[in-house]
Amino acid sequence: MRQASEKTPGEAWEEGAVSAKSLGDLLVERNDVRPADMDKALQIQRSVGGRLGPLLVRTGAISEDLLLRRLAEQQGAAYLQDSEDLPDSLDVYRFLSESPIKLEWFIDHAVVMWSRDGEIFCLARDVQDRVLLETLNYFHPGRPVTFCLAPNHQIDRLLDFVRKERAIEDLYSSNGVRQLREMAEEAPIIELVNNLLSQAVDLSASDIHLEPGEEHFAVRMRVDGVLHTRLTQPVERFPAVASRIKLVSGIDIAERRLPQDGRITARISGREMDVRVSTVPCAFGESIVLRLLDKERDDFALQNLGMEADHLAMFRGWLHANNGIVLLTGPTGSGKSTTLSAALADVDDGIKKIITVEDPVEHQMPDVTQIQVHAEIGYTFARALRAILRQDPDVIMIGEIRDLETAEIAIRSALTGHIVLSTVHTNDAVSSFTRLIDMGVEPFLVAAPVRGVQAQRLVRKACAHCSTRIAPPVLVREQLRRLPPHLLGDGWVEVGGCDACRHTGYRGRIGIYELVPVSDVLKERIVAGANLTDLKRLALDQGYRTLLQDGLIKASHGRTTLEEVSRLTLAE
Repeated sequence: MRQASEKTPGEAWEEGAVSAKSLGDLLVERNDVRPADMDKALQIQRSVGGRLGPLLVRTGAISEDLLLRRLAEQQGAAYLQDSEDLPDSLDVYRFLSESPIKLEWFIDHAVVMWSRDGEIFCLARDVQDRVLLETLNYFHPGRPVTFCLAPNHQIDRLLDFVRKERAIEDLYSSNGVRQLREMAEEAPIIELVNNLLSQAVDLSASDIHLEPGEEHFAVRMRVDGVLHTRLTQPVERFPAVASRIKLVSGIDIAERRLPQDGRITARISGREMDVRVSTVPCAFGESIVLRLLDKERDDFALQNLGMEADHLAMFRGWLHANNGIVLLTGPTGSGKSTTLSAALADVDDGIKKIITVEDPVEHQMPDVTQIQVHAEIGYTFARALRAILRQDPDVIMIGEIRDLETAEIAIRSALTGHIVLSTVHTNDAVSSFTRLIDMGVEPFLVAAPVRGVQAQRLVRKACAHCSTRIAPPVLVREQLRRLPPHLLGDGWVEVGGCDACRHTGYRGRIGIYELVPVSDVLKERIVAGANLTDLKRLALDQGYRTLLQDGLIKASHGRTTLEEVSRLTLAE
């Protein structure tokens, strides 16, 4: 952004820092306006008054863009033509609301101000207006101001946001809380929120997203891992809808500047559901996400997750060992929490003490002691782990290994006779070893306790009603030759779309997996400091299947499609 004078408001003009030529003379001298058009505009100005520049634009003598360029040149102001130079709407509102000048004054005089890197900027239609200069001199004495010009529609857009934000702020003030509660209890709002929850359950959605915009707010639902827009509403209804969700989830309805978390337990569409609610401030209000967790899910069994027979046997072997660490890896939304819950259910034989440390506790499980961490009060994963080791556990589940301290306690627990289940964030299974080393864990401590690592993704299942058989794709024949023939089928399909799958071609999801057992040879390579490429090559030599290969096996049996597998394993 081009900087103007570093003087206080008004000093630049007093010291002759701006052009002494009038706007009309400047425009004629640069051949921007024909003399006849200038004379016509001046005649109108003498008759009805007004500023010369807008009159020239209205009569078609000059474009607004060219006028603003010449005004910036004449007045020593910066012309903010590019959208990236313009301020964020929320930054403008925050500066104006904290200014000693009343907010109504800025709106009435079409003045926008903001601060960036300690410098104040002022955007106005006329930066030489005496009222503007005197007001800024009085309320912001001694503060250098960079004056700016911008198209009128950009100024109007920023001021419209300020008006709406002020109205919402008044609504959320102490005087408006009662009104918010009344709005949240209105029958149409209650019905809207209840219908959204029922729709989400009927669609088997995992999340509901409420996203406010400048004029509308959208409701999107994540079905089988993909977001679909279900509803748009005028943004004026958003405070009432947000307040209703906050009210039933135990969140402070008057707080909208800080993130908040809540929970709803209710019977929705005939099913007992836990709903986790998260609110985060954003440019046009609050982004609200509801995570739906079905308390009646009957698929918490390893055999229902889509593992091939050899993978299932290998994974169960890790779980039922006397000690060691079993790691799961994958991005958010890849089904790690479901796999961990299924693993705990598999090892729960009634004679083991099982304790989990989670953030947050998602699936409530019988006969399992589940602990919620609270980092804001210092109750972290590491602190909780140190405490539960005195609770005589047999199996420990850690929601995520995030730091060196948690990793070291998990390793120590595994080395002293416990089975430890946890997750790390990596793209594939083999990378988990280098991730732990990057955290600061000694290579020999990584190699010794880890039984195996499993990476996973969730792919959408092909709809049984509209999928049709196809020949094996030519592009993957090389990959298929590397796989054991007895694992492959001949049921390749492509999807169309029908009412049963809501014309998406897919219905439900299934996991694809890669499992890497830690053999003696692999331990030696880890301790020796082998790089990631060497570790992957060794794992492949030992029979490890990649996510892509496991996905191809599922596609060959018609459970999913090659396109869906490719979407999730594109890097391979």
